[in-house]
Amino acid sequence: MDGAFWPRREDRVEDLSLHILDVVENSLRGNARSIEISLDQEGDLLTLEIKDDGIGMAPEDCTRAADPFFTTKPGARIGMGLALLEQAAREAEGDFRVCSAPGAGTTVTASFRWSHPDRRPLGDLPATLETLVTAHPEVDFVYRECLEGETTRFDAREVRQK
Repeated sequence: MDGAFWPRREDRVEDLSLHILDVVENSLRGNARSIEISLDQEGDLLTLEIKDDGIGMAPEDCTRAADPFFTTKPGARIGMGLALLEQAAREAEGDFRVCSAPGAGTTVTASFRWSHPDRRPLGDLPATLETLVTAHPEVDFVYRECLEGETTRFDAREVRQK
């Protein structure tokens, strides 16, 4: 059902790695220079958290951040990224929240029931991280994941020092 409100099929974000790209794009527009991305699976819960040190948002903007008809992007009339991430979380019996304050950065957290049939696939997380680090060498990216008992950590600062 494509229409004025619902995104076209080709505009939908199909996996979590693409949601990460979208949220990080918001962080970069907010002048973030340090971005932490974490994926944690504990039992039947998967939690994605993206935290930045950008300019942050006013409380009234924070409460509307996932509204598809609200955006702070100049020249744009809609902002679908956070709305689609919130929808993905809710479809998988999860939760979504945005915490922010002016000058204090922003944290976006989405959780998903790991075993839920509507949970989005993870996607190509290494390629996503490589894209971000290559395109934005001035940003300190830290990525941590703990999935099915395996922990992985990547810190762009350590790579740049070598």
